[in-house]
Amino acid sequence: MTLTAFFLILVSAFLHAGWNFISKKSVPSLAFYSLSCGTAALLWLLPFLISDFSWVRMSSRFWVLTGASIIFEILYVAGLAYAYRRSDISLVYPLARALPLLLTAAVAALFHLGSRQMGPQALLGMAVVFAGCLMMPLQHFRDFRLSSYCNIVIVFVLLAAIGTTGYTVVDSVAMAEIQAVYQRRSIMLSIAYMFFIETGIALGTGLLAVCRRNERREFTRLLRLRSPFVTGICSSSAYVLILLAMNYVSNVCYVQAFRQISLPLGVLAGIVILKESHGLPKILGTTLIVLGLLLVAFAS
Repeated sequence: MTLTAFFLILVSAFLHAGWNFISKKSVPSLAFYSLSCGTAALLWLLPFLISDFSWVRMSSRFWVLTGASIIFEILYVAGLAYAYRRSDISLVYPLARALPLLLTAAVAALFHLGSRQMGPQALLGMAVVFAGCLMMPLQHFRDFRLSSYCNIVIVFVLLAAIGTTGYTVVDSVAMAEIQAVYQRRSIMLSIAYMFFIETGIALGTGLLAVCRRNERREFTRLLRLRSPFVTGICSSSAYVLILLAMNYVSNVCYVQAFRQISLPLGVLAGIVILKESHGLPKILGTTLIVLGLLLVAFAS
């Protein structure tokens, strides 16, 4: 992992933890994320218009990838919204961030993504991160059993994790397509791609929201708040940095692993600001995450 990728992902992690915290406090919904992503789309409209992105230069494969990314993103925000409505950020956030580690590694290995496979140290680091993430939601070590995770909240977390895995892998391929067509790395081209993604999510979640009465009422309530609009700016900016970082790593799994640094930040916000319960498992889990991230970061 290059120094450029390190700083891009680090800033992204702070933004990511921040928008998740704002989202949790706001009792999120499909309407919330529709407004959030609509804000992000407007944010990137001008950069898209002044970029040299050309519709006709991109292949049909690229547009299929873009559509697939939008579907995975909608799955992610829907799972996240309903999980946050039912549980603490210190439970949902760690699991939603941890599970895609193994899923992304499995998909990358299956489809031979990346210029090289991960070595033993990187694999060990990812395993340590995953173990640490699983510990953080626990109040006591004796709670670490299957029954602790068998509930509707975990179902929504799994949906969010599958969505995260899907859009992470698809976006890495899409960004490679853009780089191959234009023969360069470009922040403007990355933002142009983000404009399509955010627009698609806003429209998709908006259509789903208007089909439900309680979601329609949410639109009215949320328009009086700033939180969905701030969330849109932070979340979209965080992922643009991730898209850029993908150009500076040899395997997408490195990006997915190191961005987990946002995990202890989110949990700390939940404990300190929202006064969520915590114990030794969360402290140990945070330590394991930091250790695992260092193993992954220095594996290359």
